[in-house]
Amino acid sequence: MLHMARMQYRKLSSQVQLLVTPAKALVDDKVDITVERLAPRQPVTLHARLVEGTTRFQSYAHYRADDMGRVVVAKQPSLGGLYKGVDQMGLFWSMQPSPGQKTGLRLRKKDVSTPFLVDLSVHDGHLDVMEQQNPAVLVTTRLERWYLGKGVKRIPLKEGRLRGALFLPPGKGPFPGVIDMFGSTGGLADYRSALLASRGFATLGLAFFGYEDLPNDMSDVDLDYFEEAADWLLSHPKVQDHGIGAVGTSKAGEIVLAMATYMKQVSAAVSISSYSAISYAPLPYKDMVLPCARWMADQIVFTEDRFANVENQLEDITTEPGIHACIQVEKSHCPILFVAGEDDINIPSVFHANKAIDRMKAHGKTNYTLLKYPGTGHLIEPPYTPHCGFYFHGAFRVYVYAGGEPKGHATAQEDSWSKILGFLRKNIDRREARSKL
Repeated sequence: MLHMARMQYRKLSSQVQLLVTPAKALVDDKVDITVERLAPRQPVTLHARLVEGTTRFQSYAHYRADDMGRVVVAKQPSLGGLYKGVDQMGLFWSMQPSPGQKTGLRLRKKDVSTPFLVDLSVHDGHLDVMEQQNPAVLVTTRLERWYLGKGVKRIPLKEGRLRGALFLPPGKGPFPGVIDMFGSTGGLADYRSALLASRGFATLGLAFFGYEDLPNDMSDVDLDYFEEAADWLLSHPKVQDHGIGAVGTSKAGEIVLAMATYMKQVSAAVSISSYSAISYAPLPYKDMVLPCARWMADQIVFTEDRFANVENQLEDITTEPGIHACIQVEKSHCPILFVAGEDDINIPSVFHANKAIDRMKAHGKTNYTLLKYPGTGHLIEPPYTPHCGFYFHGAFRVYVYAGGEPKGHATAQEDSWSKILGFLRKNIDRREARSKL
């Protein structure tokens, strides 16, 4: 009887419904995915595909309909595919480069004025759609995943020597201000800046080398540049003028620590996957030069496929002379949030976060918080971004290991993002403070 019911439903596959709510949302929003009008207990494969220029990512998961012929992704377990168990957003964070894509592909939004378009389809049976070409489709729909929220304005910045993009939330303001930066790959990556603005922060996505007429190399960067950016942002009429937040990943994370140490303009600092010392090149600031710990080329380990493990490339910061490169975070008066992955094999970021915290503790400071996550690598991004275990480093022209595993990394991204937003709201948004009075 059950077999006959399945046959009848499969003949009426055009009646299968795929419901996604909301179909248009920010990338850090969860979506509800439900499949209806299947046969009772029918096995199906859910398949998600994303195309961004020449970049193609996809994921899939195996489900079995309940006795009513429904699959509710938020409540029912995936039985196989690229993840298992109940996971509302598994089809997003588990995405992998499609077969034939180049090695070390990292999913990053280059043009935030357009969304990621995700095509979601349902197929009869449990299939390996990564290998099977053009399987028969029961039903399909398209989702829009945005970094740039409705009404958020992107304004290119080219003033003095400052380069980047300012994102302003809709409304009169003034809004809490944030400077947002990435690391040693250079250029301007402003997708996180757009998302921060979509969550209510006036955010300056700041480039500091390898972009337009900025220096081509990190060695030509000075800390005064970032103070100029802080002053510029604080002077903007749409920005609250009492102090800014600074968010940085990798190399930018150490710059954020230096900003928190030396600049009264910084009221909150978020350092993600970073060293606790100045690395690579000395960093000039006003009438002094912050010494650096050298990158040791002979400590880079290359695998047979020429991928680089750079985890131990930095000079020892616990002994002479590297110890002098440690950022004097104990001088900072603003709260600092360290975010680090326990499986970061690009930078030993948990070690460095703890070293910075030890300095603060030794001076009686308590203005620190450490978020550390198991199974988590170097590239901690906004929620539901696919895990990238190794990537091509454009500035150094080499493939670099980043570490982590998909599920643990996804958990860390979701948890850390909500805590970063809460940390910033608490420490730089005067509206938030007034609402608690």
